Amino acid sequence: MSHHASGPDFGFPHGDARLDMTDLYAFPKPGEPGKSILILNVHPSVAVNPPGPTTPEPFAPGALYEFKVDTDRDAIADIAYSVQFASTNDGKQTATLCRSQGTRAAGVYNDGEVIVEAAPVSVEREALVTKAGDHRVFFGWRSDPFFFDANGLFNEMQFTGDDFFADKNVCSIALELPNSALGVSVVGLWARTLDKTRKGWIQADRGGRPLQAVFLPGEARSRT
Repeated sequence: MSHHASGPDFGFPHGDARLDMTDLYAFPKPGEPGKSILILNVHPSVAVNPPGPTTPEPFAPGALYEFKVDTDRDAIADIAYSVQFASTNDGKQTATLCRSQGTRAAGVYNDGEVIVEAAPVSVEREALVTKAGDHRVFFGWRSDPFFFDANGLFNEMQFTGDDFFADKNVCSIALELPNSALGVSVVGLWARTLDKTRKGWIQADRGGRPLQAVFLPGEARSRT
């Protein structure tokens, strides 16, 4: 699943680039078929409406970033991995990863079994990988893997093949885990971001199947 600027009018959900999902990947770990890798990319480094750079802060402190896993094909999550971020006084960020299972996985919880606590977030080229038991995680800026002629889209669909995202970045949440942690051999997977408001947790963005929300008009894009 890949798409950018999923808010209304090519903006960001809730007006916050850090809550915008750009990619979701799941694949076996090369050379180790007993493990899988899940990747959620968020926060494009550049906005298209209005054009310009987004905030240098990688993730939204206090927001919730979730992987949802369905193990019995009823489209209800049976396992959830959730991540929250905290900012420090020196401008750095840390991440805490929790796992929920059963009925709690289907809801919105910012607690659960703590898998990784206070892992560093990468803001430079070096990838800071944290290992905890049979899990490995990475959080931080990486090169944007998306390919799209965004300028052609805004030029009345006059595409030239130029890759607008070639020199752009996104923020990645990468999780390596044993297949046994996913429950069964066949699973359903989606991800979402949630914003904490005065009314409680509000879903900001969600994605699973390939889609082209970019072509939906106005507010219809926020309901995908």
